[in-house]
Amino acid sequence: MVLLTINNKHYTQQTLLQLCEEKVSSQSTPTWERDIYIFIREWLSDADYIEVKTSGSTGEPKNIKLQKKWLEYSASQTCNFFDLNSQSSALLCLPAAYIAGRMMIVRAFVSGLNLLTVEPSSNPFINHPFIQSCQRQSGIQPFNPYIDFTALTPFQLHQSLQTLKKKPLVKSIIVGGGEVSPSLEKEVQQLPIDIFATYGMTETSSHIALRKVNGSQRKDFYTIIGDTVIGIDNRGCLTLENKHLFEGILVTNDIVEVLNSKEFRWLGRYDNVINSGGIKIMPEEVEQSIAKLHTSAMVISSIPDDKLGETVVLAVESTGMTEEYKHSLLAQIKQLVHPYAMPRQIFIMTQIPKTPTGKVDRITLRCFISDTLSS
Repeated sequence: MVLLTINNKHYTQQTLLQLCEEKVSSQSTPTWERDIYIFIREWLSDADYIEVKTSGSTGEPKNIKLQKKWLEYSASQTCNFFDLNSQSSALLCLPAAYIAGRMMIVRAFVSGLNLLTVEPSSNPFINHPFIQSCQRQSGIQPFNPYIDFTALTPFQLHQSLQTLKKKPLVKSIIVGGGEVSPSLEKEVQQLPIDIFATYGMTETSSHIALRKVNGSQRKDFYTIIGDTVIGIDNRGCLTLENKHLFEGILVTNDIVEVLNSKEFRWLGRYDNVINSGGIKIMPEEVEQSIAKLHTSAMVISSIPDDKLGETVVLAVESTGMTEEYKHSLLAQIKQLVHPYAMPRQIFIMTQIPKTPTGKVDRITLRCFISDTLSS
């Protein structure tokens, strides 16, 4: 009995476990591919849950356990919505170390689709061997000569635009890990591809709602798929309840406008998390790691970016700073932080704005930076 199809090859449980052992143990297996087979092996284990790290959507990142039956339910909802089955193909181009990539694998288990794997990159379509072979060959193929479904980050979609404009290689795309910017949404309007923004998080086992971002059915609000019950708390933030996906009521930090029992409009974030290219960055964490580099206050903030959604910048409390010192400071920061958290620009302020309780006033700070950019 076929348990999973990967890159046009069918695997039973026995042959799949053998493949996992070969890929995980081989020194020649690249990390991105090894992560795929580590997860498959974990999925086939006797444990009824998997352990994952949250991204910070509902608070501080933490390790949680997700029941496999929850992931299966989530996968089935997506597969039903996009009509994915054993005749379908899907491109896995997100890291399998995180929930978005892992859910692509679960969808392959649930629906029987052909899972095409490729190293995660900014433009995953450009050199994929399956795509190239489909373009060269003619006649009846064992699978459709295009990709039925894939999941991308907004950055990947942006970087893939020119490729997809030349030849639409995929039928449906879901975009997650960050908001689709207005400029990106404008660019995809003429693509003959169904593109959906997703709303979800690790805690909900991937997305629980979709928003069509292009074509005649484009919407400016999200629609729930499945049985999730939505509401708002006293902050105006979205609350979620679905016994098939998680236990109890999940309180998010997303400010929304609830339109009805199945639709809501996302308005913004309640907390301070910076989302850059699908990577969530905690400003306080970065500030702590670089605090010793300068005697005065340094605060991490962000500015809008068409490609990444947001990009990290640094506000420094100082009466003056030479360009040479700025370059030196950035060079030192580069040694201490992840590339995604690296500030792209420094803004000098005589005094960092504070709230009455002495905390950094991040809203006022962003306004200052915005005014500086526009002046």
